Amino acid sequence: MSDDMATQCAPFRRKLQFEPYASIVPDRRPEVRYHPGLGRAKSAVGLTNGLTRDASGRMVSPVRGGEIYEHTADGWKLLYRVEAGSPAEELPWRVRGE
Repeated sequence: MSDDMATQCAPFRRKLQFEPYASIVPDRRPEVRYHPGLGRAKSAVGLTNGLTRDASGRMVSPVRGGEIYEHTADGWKLLYRVEAGSPAEELPWRVRGE
């Protein structure tokens, strides 16, 4: 992968509006979507693309990746950034036990 997720999502940040949560997924149309709850935003970014083997040979479920934002009094705050192709088992909200 030549570009990291921050670079891929950058052009879409200006489209963020006033909703509780937003997800930016560069491979989805529209790229920016708004969500009434954090769970829906996590689902949008953490959508799996089937099963594949990683470099060590174990089976993993890669996700499509993207960024999740929360609208705060100070504007939009980045909550999570997930690289496309990351294993679903390693999503930041799963690793931290959320």
